[in-house]
This record gives sequence, C-alpha cells and structure tokens, in this order.
Amino acid sequence: MTISKRPDRLFLAGEKVLCPRLGLCYKSTSKLSIQSKPFRGKISAVDKTAKTITIEGKDKGRTIHVTSATKIRKAGKPATFDDATAGEEVGGLAKKAPDGKLEAVSLRVGPKPEAEKKPGKAKGEKKKKEN
Repeated sequence: MTISKRPDRLFLAGEKVLCPRLGLCYKSTSKLSIQSKPFRGKISAVDKTAKTITIEGKDKGRTIHVTSATKIRKAGKPATFDDATAGEEVGGLAKKAPDGKLEAVSLRVGPKPEAEKKPGKAKGEKKKKEN
C-alpha cells in the first residue's frame, strides 16, 4: 500500500480501508477517496422526529441526519440528540450516504471545549538563564 503525501487521498489496489484520522475511505477505481467532511455552524432547526439538524448557510441551510452510530458530545462529555437546540453552535464530521444524504459521524453541540493548558511558561515568556 502506498499512502500519498496528500491527507485527502490514499492509493490502494484492493478493498475498503478504515482511516482512523479521516474516516472511512471508499475505493474509486484504484484510488481511495475520503468521503467524510467536517462541518460547523449554528443550528437553525432541529427535527427530533426525523433526527436531523439544519445548519445555517450563506445561501441555504444544510440538513445533516443523525444516526444511532453518530458520536454526540457536548462540553467535552457524551450527549444525546435531545441536547441539540436551535441557535447553538455545532460542528463535526459528516459523510455522504449512498442515498445522497449527509450523515453525521460525529457531532459536537455547543462551543469547542477549551483545551487544558499545560503547566509551564506563558507564551512570549523568556526562559531564565541559571548561572
């Protein structure tokens, strides 16, 4: 197997490949292309019956379907679809299903949790020389 330097393409003569960082890859002739893409925005509508969220867009909104396989998190902790409400910030990874719908692989509801800061010097602080 040969992996290209481009993160969006894998080259392989064979079967489907699971890419841990990028999602599931499907072969198209001899090239495998990544079928999942990141998304982010503000929720404009939630349909609890159809299990979909609509994200505001410049021209039109995008509808993303949430499945039982979707990993949902809110404030860095596991959450459920019921935690998603209109007006909230949202982000995640979606793949195109065979029927053309966008299905969420992962869904983050609310703002990104702040990464824990490592102890040490602050940015721009110079290291003191010891004599």
